[in-house]
Amino acid sequence: MRGKAAVPLLCAGALALLLSGCSALGFLFGPDQGEVDLVVVNDSARAVYAISLDAGDWSETVSSADGFPLLERGESYGLSLEEGTRDYTLALLGEDGRTLARWQGRFHGERQELTLSEDGPVTAG
Repeated sequence: MRGKAAVPLLCAGALALLLSGCSALGFLFGPDQGEVDLVVVNDSARAVYAISLDAGDWSETVSSADGFPLLERGESYGLSLEEGTRDYTLALLGEDGRTLARWQGRFHGERQELTLSEDGPVTAG
């Protein structure tokens, strides 16, 4: 009987944290995307294992440290650009390091959302 009572209490606690906007949930469920310039969304069945960002004078590659996918369907990841960045190339990489999709963009100071679609290309939205 005690186990059955704990489940509703845990659910109520999780709901309270969700409704309060607690940052602990952001830590538990993915990167905080409050102050990012680019948000990459995976709307494809293909898993993204790494995101490579090249802005000419600097580049960055992000991947999961444990070898698991960085982004599966429905997940998103936020990236910050260095100050002054305008033109950039973003590549989404699969498990074997091959390019799933590539996007060349221009940053205008407002957050951009880039989505890997089911049929392959990245689209801005």
